[in-house]
Amino acid sequence: MTEPTPEYYRPVSDHLHNILDNVGYSREDRDRKIRIATEYEIFSNMDMALVQPATRYYIYVLGSRGEGSTGPGLESDTDILFHSDPYQGVTVLNECQLDMINFLMVKDTSTHPGYVKLQLIRVSPVNAPVLMYGAKPVDSLNRSILLNTHTQSQQFGLNSGPAINCRGYNKMHSTDTVCAIRCSRWPQEGYEWFQRRRLHGWPSPKQIQNAWKYGCFATPVGHPYSSEMHREWRLSFSITERDLVRSFEDTVMKVYILLKMIRKTYIEPVVGDAFSSYHCKVCMLWMREQISRELWSKENFLYCLTRCIRQLYEWATTGFCPDYFIVTNNIYDRKIVGAVRFDLIQRLGYLLSTDCRVLLGVEFCYLGQLLSYSVIGQHICLTPKMWPICEEINFDYKLCVHKAIDFRHFALVYIPECYSNLVNYLERFMLVSKIMPNSMLYAPKYAMMVLSSQLGFHIVSFCKERARFLSRGQIDYLVQLVTSCLSLGINSDATSVRLKLCGLGMELGNHNLTERCLQHISDYKMRYMYSATVGMKRGFTVMAQNQIWWLEKINIKICSIEEMLQTQVSFSVVYTKSEISITPAPLRMEMFRSVGSPPHVREPTQLTDAYKYWYDWCVVDSLMCLYFFQYINFSKQRKERHRQVAMDNMINVIRTESNILHKDTALNLLGYSLMKEDRLINAFVCFTKSLKISPHHNAAKFHLALLFQRTLTNHGRRAHY
Repeated sequence: MTEPTPEYYRPVSDHLHNILDNVGYSREDRDRKIRIATEYEIFSNMDMALVQPATRYYIYVLGSRGEGSTGPGLESDTDILFHSDPYQGVTVLNECQLDMINFLMVKDTSTHPGYVKLQLIRVSPVNAPVLMYGAKPVDSLNRSILLNTHTQSQQFGLNSGPAINCRGYNKMHSTDTVCAIRCSRWPQEGYEWFQRRRLHGWPSPKQIQNAWKYGCFATPVGHPYSSEMHREWRLSFSITERDLVRSFEDTVMKVYILLKMIRKTYIEPVVGDAFSSYHCKVCMLWMREQISRELWSKENFLYCLTRCIRQLYEWATTGFCPDYFIVTNNIYDRKIVGAVRFDLIQRLGYLLSTDCRVLLGVEFCYLGQLLSYSVIGQHICLTPKMWPICEEINFDYKLCVHKAIDFRHFALVYIPECYSNLVNYLERFMLVSKIMPNSMLYAPKYAMMVLSSQLGFHIVSFCKERARFLSRGQIDYLVQLVTSCLSLGINSDATSVRLKLCGLGMELGNHNLTERCLQHISDYKMRYMYSATVGMKRGFTVMAQNQIWWLEKINIKICSIEEMLQTQVSFSVVYTKSEISITPAPLRMEMFRSVGSPPHVREPTQLTDAYKYWYDWCVVDSLMCLYFFQYINFSKQRKERHRQVAMDNMINVIRTESNILHKDTALNLLGYSLMKEDRLINAFVCFTKSLKISPHHNAAKFHLALLFQRTLTNHGRRAHY
């Protein structure tokens, strides 16, 4: 391989190859599909022989089902090619047979490459169907030319180009049937395929010999630019195509399947059906011939895929896509022209520019998220179709925390009930996860880590509020329980639990705990941390829209799910009402509703009240929370330089960080810090900006009241002096 490729191509290729094996595109699955198509073909031909013994009819299963390239997400209609014995196409007159209806394949100056006209040579008194016999219009040269409209009979179903679409009995499965005329010999313009120089030995001599034996078919469709379109028949080499595609090695077939997935995901929404899976097939046939078998390996999967996309891009740029069998036939004619061609060039160029990172957006068989799980450990990276399920999981999570550890009912006797509720939640989580990939099995473990740490902080808050009413034995039991809960949840993500421990140290006056937690968090590269929100706003779905962003930031880091969460992901810091006694004072105001704001109202949205109860909590993005805690801690220690750095970091986060989900809270914390600095005008600007983001239920109203009080006090003092 001479072309330079990104370092992650080989490991990701291996993951991608295995994923396709697991979702229904393994070699065994492919052989099974081919066997089913072959059996259908055999039994159908036997049935036709019994029904019409005098006239032999033949049926061939072609297309994706005949090739074995269908699967989950790529289901397609069954393509049937139908022909009967009395009719044959010939290339020269001496091939005509007395007991056959013979059509001579003729071309003239107006006939495009890959198309022929069928001149009726001899009509024998055989029992030929009326449908296939049709009329015999005479052209300008006094030839009896068969029209290609003779198969457009409504008795078979719906016309679909040259095919007749027949619905199944349940109207779910359908077949596209093409009535064709078999030509026992290849046309002269197809001889180049047999004489072509092949450097890598594919197709094999036996396959080339079989192709000559198969011949070709004349299908009833004319060239779109022809003035005699209704008199032309397109040459089809479908049997040879099927034979060649069935001979694809495992990696070649997987690249073909993935190319079709990319087409449906990224190209079809832009150009529609103008660019079809047939173009992908033609590309794969050319690439298999031009790339050596050694390069079609598991570790070169992405390299081969990129080569195929680049070839399609070059064809779109030149506007000429050569047919694999007749190279002078441009299969882009009429369909890929004008604005459609421009859009196709833009889309293929985009696919090339991403170095295959667009695969994370492929939704078929959850391929994108499965690749995320196996490559970068993102078990929370989901596609838009999974968002409704994620919202249900989010709701279960929030409801569990809200009910199990509600501050109004919390007591020692409720601790076993809390654990019971957590177990019930996980059972619900597993029930929903059954329709998710197997890689989601880590999710329940992660959920338990998050909920255990949450329970631990609630117990600490409970102990602080009721310490004088507890016996020594009860306190020892709770301390042991808290230690167990927090040790389990300390590594649930990069920072959020440690930030709450830092806040706990500030409230309890434990400076060693505060310093230790802040130092540990500062060791991370915070600029790589994505501030997501579990249970708030979009919850687990927040990363689904930023999969490409992930890869650009962490450069396809190969790691486990645990490592990913503990080093790269930082969820928001959440304080519930039952944790108010351990919530740092500046954050407590975020828990109280503004005067004049009705319950369960923050923004005029269409969301139901069930999704709004977290508005009574304090939710802060981790990055902002870190710098705010640093500012408070350095202020207490009178470290002026460090305090100013923390202040600058808060300002920079609000100005530049695009992933801050709770910007109104961030502005409130910055305004609070500016008030401490006696920069009242700047603080006023922060609070007013916060109100513009969230006019309802915003602690900025409380801060503004304190700001006005502070301003009046300062004014009174100056007037006194």
